[in-house]
Amino acid sequence: MPGFPPRSWGRARVETFTVEPTAVQLTWVGLGRGPLAISVGGERHMVDSDGGPGGLVVGGLSPAAAHRIHVDGPGIPDRRRSFTVRTPAPPPGPELFRFATVSDVHLGADHFGLTKRMRERGQVAEPHPERCGQAAIAEAMGWGAEMLVVKGDLVDAGSAEQWDDADRLLATAGVPVSMVPGNHEVRRDRPTAGPLLLPLSGAEITMGVRCHDLPGLRLVTVNSTVDGHGHGAVRHIADEVATLAAEADGPVFVAMHHYAQRFEVPWFWPPGIPGREARQFLSTVARANPRALVTSGHTHRNRIRRHGPVVVTEVGSTKDFPGVWAGYVVHEGGIVQTVRRTLAPEAMRWTEYTRRAVGGIWGRWSIGSLDDRCISHTWPR
Repeated sequence: MPGFPPRSWGRARVETFTVEPTAVQLTWVGLGRGPLAISVGGERHMVDSDGGPGGLVVGGLSPAAAHRIHVDGPGIPDRRRSFTVRTPAPPPGPELFRFATVSDVHLGADHFGLTKRMRERGQVAEPHPERCGQAAIAEAMGWGAEMLVVKGDLVDAGSAEQWDDADRLLATAGVPVSMVPGNHEVRRDRPTAGPLLLPLSGAEITMGVRCHDLPGLRLVTVNSTVDGHGHGAVRHIADEVATLAAEADGPVFVAMHHYAQRFEVPWFWPPGIPGREARQFLSTVARANPRALVTSGHTHRNRIRRHGPVVVTEVGSTKDFPGVWAGYVVHEGGIVQTVRRTLAPEAMRWTEYTRRAVGGIWGRWSIGSLDDRCISHTWPR
């Protein structure tokens, strides 16, 4: 496996990574060095390409409309690429609140890939999990998040030093932080009494089930871990989650680390919550409150599906391709999920490098489709 940074970034790509009601996020890699001109409607944006990965968020767009985008610059086939994106309509009613999630930061990790050969060479000021996590949180806060939810695997091995690093990282958010443990937090040094507050950031760690009533919805955080194991379980707390969902004055947002498997036996790694137990849990939530979104991390990939009226999402890691965070805009009549790539160069160069893991399969598997990342969902009546 070539070292980081690579000598070549591979074939030229220009991609629409995020589409939301009033903005799009464009990303690119492998273009020539020089100025890029990006035109959306009557607006023209000039950026510099260094040949590596880059990106741009273009805001101020009209919702529920088609927008023609033109990209001009060196390294683009025929020196120009044009395509059309359509922004979704926002859910009914005014915006009430916005918050962000991150997951699978893995502070303390020093490699990526099945063979563990994707590593940074030489001395680095900040290891890639730290700088990717910092950049993701900073961009989420810049987007306007009023709260941060961490969906597990914040630390890689659970040592006291890693927890100190995690506390310092979360303190940079400057907003309330709520965290659920992941399987990497239950390997060793896991606190047994909760909820636990990290002293510097004030972040709370959910040891069972907790809820926060936010403007427009109820946030329910769920500890799905099983001590000493990689898979998850929710059967023992399903009734408690259902009670909190049923008693909510409005919709409910359920955040946990492990994903709901479709099948009893996992057909890819890592294992989540076994299929039968997962379906029973989602059905219980749906009966209690059909206006629900259930989201997880763990898989390091982006996916959206539905279980009856319930929206079920998985959001990828901050530290490996594509390197993302998720933003949620709560409206009176629905919710918007926006998964954005972290664009800070010190983060994006590493996450783009990891696109080539597993012989390049990781780059095609983890990213998901545009519809897997972005949704404007109106709550059922």
